[in-house]
Amino acid sequence: MFSWVKQRWTQYRERQEIAKQTNPEALMDLSREVRALAEVVNQFCVNEPKYRDRMRKVEYEMQLLEEIIERPNFRLVSPEKRLQLRENLIESREHLLEAVKEAPTASTLPQ
Repeated sequence: MFSWVKQRWTQYRERQEIAKQTNPEALMDLSREVRALAEVVNQFCVNEPKYRDRMRKVEYEMQLLEEIIERPNFRLVSPEKRLQLRENLIESREHLLEAVKEAPTASTLPQ
């Protein structure tokens, strides 16, 4: 009896955690963070037009994503798709953080 209740409680907590992670506001925050990182990388890559174009595209796509998330019908998207979107946003954030770490310095003079 108690194992059944414990199992149900665990399942309920897992569903609640997934719902919290895939909440439109949480996805909006991730999207804003990715867009902000893209802006930073864009500022660092002054002499590299290839990266600048890519970062502008990322900024534009995050802006579009934010507009989509703001729509009421976004809540109709399945939790699996929203979880996949969240994972992709986290992966993008990690790539952009790596790009910030590897960005060349703006000046060759030591600071």
